[in-house]
This record gives sequence, C-alpha cells and structure tokens, in this order.
Amino acid sequence: MKMYEIHVKCFELEKMAQFYTEVLEMKLISQSKQHFAVKAGSTKLYFEKVEARPFYHLCFRVNETYYEPIIQKLIAHRLLLEDEEGEYCLFWKGKHAYFIDPDGNILEILQKMGTADKENDRDGWFDVVEMGLPVGNIEQMQLNLSPFIKDQYKKSSDLFAFFGDTNGVFVIVKEGRPWYPTKRGAEIHPIKIVVDGHHNSSYKHPDYPYEIVIRKEWTDDLPAVQFRMARPTNQHNGYDGIMLGLPNSSYHLEFTQKSEPIKIPAPTKEHLLVFYLPDMKASDQIVQRLREMGYSEAEPENPYWKCNGVTIEDPDGWRIVFMNTSGI
Repeated sequence: MKMYEIHVKCFELEKMAQFYTEVLEMKLISQSKQHFAVKAGSTKLYFEKVEARPFYHLCFRVNETYYEPIIQKLIAHRLLLEDEEGEYCLFWKGKHAYFIDPDGNILEILQKMGTADKENDRDGWFDVVEMGLPVGNIEQMQLNLSPFIKDQYKKSSDLFAFFGDTNGVFVIVKEGRPWYPTKRGAEIHPIKIVVDGHHNSSYKHPDYPYEIVIRKEWTDDLPAVQFRMARPTNQHNGYDGIMLGLPNSSYHLEFTQKSEPIKIPAPTKEHLLVFYLPDMKASDQIVQRLREMGYSEAEPENPYWKCNGVTIEDPDGWRIVFMNTSGI
C-alpha cells in the first residue's frame, strides 16, 4: 500500500514548518497562514492549523546514506526518544529510531535497506511507511478496510495490528494504548490519506474523523490515476475556468492520419494533456525515458504546471504534463 498523501492537523504551525523543512530537510511544496506541505520522498504531507494540539504517529523511511546524517541532526536537537533500556538507535528489519516534532507527535525513522546512492532516492527521504490509526475496536476496523485495501498480515490482537503490506501499513491500535517507546496513549484526531489500490474508491469512518481515498494506477508502464485535458479560451480572464468529467467512465485517445496532408490547427502552449502520477519514482522514470528519446522538459506557459509537474512537447508540438500528485 503506497501512501501518496497524508493530511493531518497541527498546532505549532510555524515551528512545525521550520522543523520539517530545516531540521528534517524535507522539500516545502506549499505554504499559507493556515497550512504547509512537504515531500517525504514519494509521500506528500499536509499540515493544517488547528486550535487544539493533535497527536499522531508516523514512520518515515530513508535511504541508507541519509540515515546517519539525519540521526546526528536529531541528536544535536535532543529529539531522539530512548527505549526502556536507554537505547536511542535500534535495529528491527533495519536501523530505526524514534523522535518527536514540535507538536509532540511520535515519529519513527527507518533505514530502507538496499537504497544507498540510488538516483531515485537522491532526496534522502523515501516515503511514509506507517500511519497510526487509533480505534475502539481493532478487528472491526480491519473488517471496515478489507473491501478497499489488501492486507497481507491478517493478524490482530485487542491492542495492535498492522494492516497493509511491505509498501506501507496502517498501525491500527487501541485508543489509549501507549505509542512506543513512550507512555503517552494513542488519541483519535482527523486524518485523510490517499493510497493506491485495485480500484478507485473512498472510505469514511462512521464514527471517527478518518478518510481514506484509494487511487488505482493504470499500468506499470504508465501508473497514472487520472488525466485531464486543458485548452485555452478567451471567455475567461486569467486562468479561471471550469472542468467537466464523467465519473466511472472509460477514456481513450485516438490519433488519425490521412494519406493526403490536411490542415491541422497549430497547438498553443496552453493545449495540454495532463497525467496525474502519485508515485514520484514512476513519474521520474517516465520523464527520464522521454529525455533519453530526445524530448526534454519545456517551460510551461502557466507556472502552475511547474509545481510538481514536468511539461514535454510531443513531435507535433502538443504538450503533455506529468503531475506528481494523486489528482484533483
């Protein structure tokens, strides 16, 4: 289960933004007076300001070369949490450690083995591999999620269960159970998560403020979850407009050719075919393949498409945008 996006709340907005961008060195992708968002590898994290302090658990994976430098920064800021034996750096399927952010969230950093010096992991952060989901009844939550997400573990207790696979898991815990290695009990706070799955769907818990959006990737060669066609118009000022769609319908593109040349309208820089690919590595690989074929990145007319996107011109001059987001 790949976690494309995680939306949570935060209390110390300015301190949290500074912590995630300066201490953890995650890339800032958006910010306002009420929110900020960063990239933890292929997972995007969105924090929204609230007046009551929330409390979450997340686990981040990093590549082998980035683990030690980030641990040293956390030690320098005295943010690492010790276990019951007084140890800070542990080993369980790879080196890992626990720490806190300015809101007091219990965070974990896990070294992903076999990722040293790989170009796709050049930013250090790999993804978010765990998200805590406190509930009243663990077995019932597993039953609720089963129609939407495949669970390879299929085990639970009255206090704790992993739900998902090696790409990512929900850590379903009994509300009030302490988050290791502290004695602070798990609390229920709003969470929205966008993940991959076998079909497009969504789930909202009837009692808790949990929302899970499932996006199906098309194919391994083009793992988009949504596409969009954009064209210019003189009927709107600026870039305001309207988008119309047909839910639950199939789409296809058709290219035709005649033996005799015909007059074809010339494309503008605002005629776009946009593919939304939430998997950052897959998006990078597609763009790299196109570069190797001789199609380099083009400067978009509208700067919106440069944020999380790469624009390419096809042989006829029509523009394609690969957006590293889970859609609109």
